[in-house]
Amino acid sequence: MRADGKWLFIVGLTLTLLAAPFVQAQSDGTASPATSSEGLDVEVEQGGLVLIQMAIPRAINLDSKSDTIGLTEALSGTVKRDLTISSFFNILKPAQILAKSDREGMKPVYRDWFNSGAQGLIKISYKQVGKKVIADFRLFSVEGSDQVVLPKPFDGPIRIDASVKKLRAMAHEFANEVIGYYTKTRGFFGTQIVFVKGSRRTKEIYMMSADGVEETGLTGTRGINMLPSMGAGRLYFTSFRRGGPHAFRLGSGSTRPFAAYPGLNTGAVLSPDGSSVALTLSRDGNPEIYLLHPDTGKIKRRLTNSEAIDTSPAWSPDGQRIAFVSDRHGSPQIFVMNANGGGVQRLTFQGDYNQTPDWNPKSGLIAFTARDERAIFDIFTVDVGTKEIKRLTQNQGNNEEPTWSPDGRFIAFSSTRSGTAKIYLMDQTGRYQHKLSTGTGAYLTPFWVRY
Repeated sequence: MRADGKWLFIVGLTLTLLAAPFVQAQSDGTASPATSSEGLDVEVEQGGLVLIQMAIPRAINLDSKSDTIGLTEALSGTVKRDLTISSFFNILKPAQILAKSDREGMKPVYRDWFNSGAQGLIKISYKQVGKKVIADFRLFSVEGSDQVVLPKPFDGPIRIDASVKKLRAMAHEFANEVIGYYTKTRGFFGTQIVFVKGSRRTKEIYMMSADGVEETGLTGTRGINMLPSMGAGRLYFTSFRRGGPHAFRLGSGSTRPFAAYPGLNTGAVLSPDGSSVALTLSRDGNPEIYLLHPDTGKIKRRLTNSEAIDTSPAWSPDGQRIAFVSDRHGSPQIFVMNANGGGVQRLTFQGDYNQTPDWNPKSGLIAFTARDERAIFDIFTVDVGTKEIKRLTQNQGNNEEPTWSPDGRFIAFSSTRSGTAKIYLMDQTGRYQHKLSTGTGAYLTPFWVRY
């Protein structure tokens, strides 16, 4: 027989959203105020990377008519936000800039930009022609006094539909190329994050752009929906509709039941090759990890078989192993096993409540949530090979549910540091923490779409 404590553990892992900490109180009992600067909350740890000094003046409107639909912000504002979030650049403030960007047009006076302290310069111009916008994105090396040659389509003016969404998408692509030029790895902008957004009564699944600006609701049940994951264009989530908790799948515009076995059906996540879904079922009385067919939900294989609670599966990048949480040695810890259920290894040996693992898509690091001696949750990483553990957050409210960016260089997570839970971003060392989410309400359990 399982002890009551074990059931409290599994309820805590799978039903966290029902009692999520929406407000983190300060020591005086008041809620921590949120701070904002141009839509970004940024906390930079000293002693980090040497940032590239980048100037990004407002996009130049070549039209005789004024911008009434936000084209300027969609272009230069998006690039500026992206490069700030990327943590590789220090964006010069307007008061620091001596150059007259509008007056010089698209041909910079390098001396003025150099005297402003810029190493790099981005200039964008645009003009409306009917229902199209002709946009010109350029990157300049101020130190080299020349224009940087970027790959197509950024080797000349681009004709784009006069749509803010499409202009933002092109601006994201340009930002990715700029990041790639300086770091040899393209940025992650243009990717999506799914998450839970809700109040004390309802929890719905949403999707947002990687810069946090655009949000789209994916469920509208006015009920409890939780634990989203997404791969190959399919959204999997757990819901209490139809009696639940059952797993559902959203794809091609329709939602349908995926797994409705007796007991828990939670934490479904698609394998990198799309051949299987790993999730937790308690159909036989004990929460265990199973593999299911990604379309039918039929059981393909049971992976764990113990008296303990096994849950929260997370795939390795090659799909050959799965990280998971188990209390088989007394307290919830992070384990890994082969994708067939064999070769189980324990990764964490410290802390008494470790959960929500997510495997870096480019390395052997696993990010996870741990509760410390003060009953506060923070983000850690553990190296699968060496088992070395590093702490990434501390003294900033509750920080939970880490999820890696597709390039493996950043982690998005939920944090209550500003009061209500929001989604934040940091690099894999814990530096350069930014608030991504821009809307109201609580933002919980983010999952970064990687394939």
